[in-house]
Amino acid sequence: MSSDWHANRSDDEEDEYEEAFAGRSGYILTVDCAGYMFEQEDESESPFVEVLQIIEAMMRNKVVTNETDLIGVIFYNTKNNPAPESDEELQPGLVAPRQCAIYIPLGTTSVEMIRKVRGMRESNDLFGFDSKYGHSGGTSLSNVMWLCSRMFSHCGYKLRQSTIVLFTSNDKPHDSSTNEYQQALVKARDLQQKEIFVELVPMSSTFNCDHFYKEFLCTVLLEDMNDFDAPVYEQSKATLLNRLFVRSYKKRSTAHLKWHLSDDLALGVNVYTLRRSPRYPKKVRLLRSTNEVIVSKRVHVSSTFSEDGEQETSKVILPGEQRKSITIGGEKVSFKPEEVAHMKQLLPPGIRLLGFKPASVIDITNHISSCLFLYPNEGYINGSTVLFRALYEKCLEKSQVAFCLLTMRRKQPTKLVALVPQQELAHDPLGEADRQCGFRVEFIPFAGDIRKLSMLEGITTPEVTDEQTDLFKKMIKKVKFKFHPSHFEDPSSQNLYINIESLVFDVQDAELVDSTQPDCERIDSKLEPILTDMARMFGEDPEEAPKRRRNDEADTEAEPRAKGPRVVPVNDEELVEMVKQGKVTSLTVAVLKQYLQKQGARGLSGLTKSGLIDKIIEIQDD
Repeated sequence: MSSDWHANRSDDEEDEYEEAFAGRSGYILTVDCAGYMFEQEDESESPFVEVLQIIEAMMRNKVVTNETDLIGVIFYNTKNNPAPESDEELQPGLVAPRQCAIYIPLGTTSVEMIRKVRGMRESNDLFGFDSKYGHSGGTSLSNVMWLCSRMFSHCGYKLRQSTIVLFTSNDKPHDSSTNEYQQALVKARDLQQKEIFVELVPMSSTFNCDHFYKEFLCTVLLEDMNDFDAPVYEQSKATLLNRLFVRSYKKRSTAHLKWHLSDDLALGVNVYTLRRSPRYPKKVRLLRSTNEVIVSKRVHVSSTFSEDGEQETSKVILPGEQRKSITIGGEKVSFKPEEVAHMKQLLPPGIRLLGFKPASVIDITNHISSCLFLYPNEGYINGSTVLFRALYEKCLEKSQVAFCLLTMRRKQPTKLVALVPQQELAHDPLGEADRQCGFRVEFIPFAGDIRKLSMLEGITTPEVTDEQTDLFKKMIKKVKFKFHPSHFEDPSSQNLYINIESLVFDVQDAELVDSTQPDCERIDSKLEPILTDMARMFGEDPEEAPKRRRNDEADTEAEPRAKGPRVVPVNDEELVEMVKQGKVTSLTVAVLKQYLQKQGARGLSGLTKSGLIDKIIEIQDD
């Protein structure tokens, strides 16, 4: 297991932490603008244009994932320092040092910021960069870090995390014998004390961090130089260009519970979610004429009607006055909300151990819900970490799983779960751990949840020859591929955000790359050598059965009935006459209910059209 068992804070600890170091993150993207950043190799784009492409991708992601985060852009190694284009970008008390320029002040990501970066990237002369900013060299890195630190302190927010992203292709900005080298290291220690992180993105494949940035970054991040992992150009670029619309949720525990091993022994644990469906932006109704937001409220009203069908009294029903009912055996049984909650909750919140079984009993059919993750909570009960680890290692050694009853919180039903010990796996392409060590919570079905399909009973298994089996072994081997969840993006969320972006930025024919679609051409090319053998062994594809029409009866030659014009009764007498004559096809449920309400009938909500007609006939007979 991980050596740092206190890495994940509990819910209460995170709340206290966020109150002290509040709320949003800040990113300042510093770009080296020396002449070598504008040199093009072959037909590829210059490093500066690539940086603008990365900055645009980061901003587009921030709009979707964390729209409250702050982003700013700084150019250094510039010849000029032009004034801000508008008064809104002018920040009092903040002056850029020599050979530095603030292109975008630190603020929340907006459409105007993205258009500004995209416009420069698509411009032939980069918005006249040579004349407006120019190029120089030898800018003191300590002055650049000082400007970034000042921008963080003048942003007007308490930042949960402050990060400086440095884009450059110069691996030796200062020689080790110069004063600028020592000043940069002094500034690095200042950034470490202020908890400002620095992330380096080398824009050259021949970038060597040992010349300068290894010592600088280790000083900022307070790391051992022997354990330093130098950033690589392609990997750093791919990470920042990641266009997955994944919202980075806070690593907060869903619940902190007691795991009762017996009546006298319990340990504290935190429950975490391993998967969460994406949250789409919330739609808001607007008034068409004024574009004002429409606020809708639902109110439950109880009304009484007179014999003539006129409303006499009306009363708003509060939540405490409402009741719920179910129909059993034709009788309605009503319950209070407290009684419904009491029936659902059999046990108080917590985990209760039932026993242990071999890990082989966990079948794939047991996965009835997404898994949870269990981790010890030392702050809840002292000694939970040691007891949790001892139990985890023994279950892992003996390949045992713990069957328990899980009650997440009050007013929730109890679930049957299996706690499966799992080891940490290798990292995915983005550097995150695929699976952490701890107990995985698998939800197990109860006896009443298991279904038996009658269609599978009494069927005969067709005989398959060894030659047919070997043929499909070849097919499986040819169509194998490496799978990882990060390779597949959600097409619905991708399509939604791409269409939103195309509307905002006036992009015509926005292209959606659906990574879930099979590569049919590649599959066909791989299976082409064995298609003839498959046709010989299994025959041609059977013809698709014709689709049946919904109104098909036993007599297939009967013509479909044509829908006649819908007749709306003028008054109640005409409606009753139509019901007596059986001409009810043109009568709607709403019309029938309206007539019955006028007659003072009750209990109409659960009746079908035929039930409403029977109710009308019954009233007429009385």
